Amino acid sequence: MIVFDLEWNSGLYDPIRLDEILQIGAVKVRCPGGPIVDSFNAYIRPQVHKRFSPAAAALPDLALSQAAQMDLPTALAAFLDWCGEDRLFGTWGGGDLAALRQNQTYWKLPDDLPKTYIDLQLAFGRALGCSDNLSLEWAAAYCGAPDIFDPHNALADAVYAWMAARLLTGEELAGAERTAEPAPKGQKALPRRGTPWQGPFESRERALNNRGCRKAVCPRCGAAQRVGQWHQGEDGYYYSRFACAGCGRGYILRLELLRDKGKRLWANSAVYRASGQRRDAYLAAAQSPPIPCRGSKRRRRRGASRG
Repeated sequence: MIVFDLEWNSGLYDPIRLDEILQIGAVKVRCPGGPIVDSFNAYIRPQVHKRFSPAAAALPDLALSQAAQMDLPTALAAFLDWCGEDRLFGTWGGGDLAALRQNQTYWKLPDDLPKTYIDLQLAFGRALGCSDNLSLEWAAAYCGAPDIFDPHNALADAVYAWMAARLLTGEELAGAERTAEPAPKGQKALPRRGTPWQGPFESRERALNNRGCRKAVCPRCGAAQRVGQWHQGEDGYYYSRFACAGCGRGYILRLELLRDKGKRLWANSAVYRASGQRRDAYLAAAQSPPIPCRGSKRRRRRGASRG
């Protein structure tokens, strides 16, 4: 099986609707439960969009894509040649194969991609008897994957995806086979994220003080708490650091604010390990004055006893 992952630029500021691929990372595995036998990694020079979306601008290896000599048609041909006759694809969710097909259509390339794939995210969630929308970082931490790679590197994410999925049986993998969605017609108003967007909000202050936006969930034990302040980074994100009251491990909560085409304000939060690039981003943001959160008190219901 080929487990692959993509990094792309959604072209948020561009009328050309394309999730332009910047990196393809993949591993060949023997499934079920087998080892990684080979790997593939290609950085792709952006040629379509002139500006980067906030997510693309934060990619740890963006500079390598900007300096790359390979274009998308060449990279996709090299990837499929590396795959050989193996056309059993596995991805963490269905967005990657949809983006690959979208780029294939944009560049008018032969339609030689598989029609089905194994949704490793779906299979993993079913095996745990919980959500089928678990983030890859959560799954990697749950499986005890070593914290040695920055997230959102396509090859590293492909490795982490298989480290989680290799615990599954052949039946569990086969049960998560899905038909590839048609190539998307174009980007949506908001870029895809691992967690749902919250909002819309009337103002930045409303978003920063919202209980849902301030909610920090430990990816290891699931304990939840709410942060009390934010630091705004130069990259536009808002950061807060917290320690899980249950297991004691430190994490970083990052909040992204974005306006859609209708100028409505939305928020998306994500929890990261306090290490690597995320820790450096938090430490840089922490040099700015903190933005205290105003915790909203619950209103007393009418008729409730005042004691």
